[in-house]
Amino acid sequence: MEETKAQPLIKEVKSLPVLSISLIISVIFLILSFIMGVIWFIVGYAAIYNLSTYIISLNNETATIVNSVAGSITAMGAFYLLIIWPIEVFVGMFIITAIVALLYNALAPRIGGIKLELE
Repeated sequence: MEETKAQPLIKEVKSLPVLSISLIISVIFLILSFIMGVIWFIVGYAAIYNLSTYIISLNNETATIVNSVAGSITAMGAFYLLIIWPIEVFVGMFIITAIVALLYNALAPRIGGIKLELE
């Protein structure tokens, strides 16, 4: 006896749930932007540390000022990269994804939606 393969079922996505798709995409990008923020902070901290060490080696009397400025830049960078930037990405991606979903829902009946092959 031969086994017959089930024919794949082809379905068309006629509309997208705007709120749920916007929320999931935004959360994914929030997580990714936080991870990238951590990486960029580490790289930036290393660059600032090396630069401040070099400046201090040129003139040891500037150590207090250079360390103060480097510390302030590091703190502001950490605050932005780890808190502000992921929130901005979340809000921006939510708005962009909602607009894309609304456009898809408006255009899919006229042009045709995405066809998915399901098994």
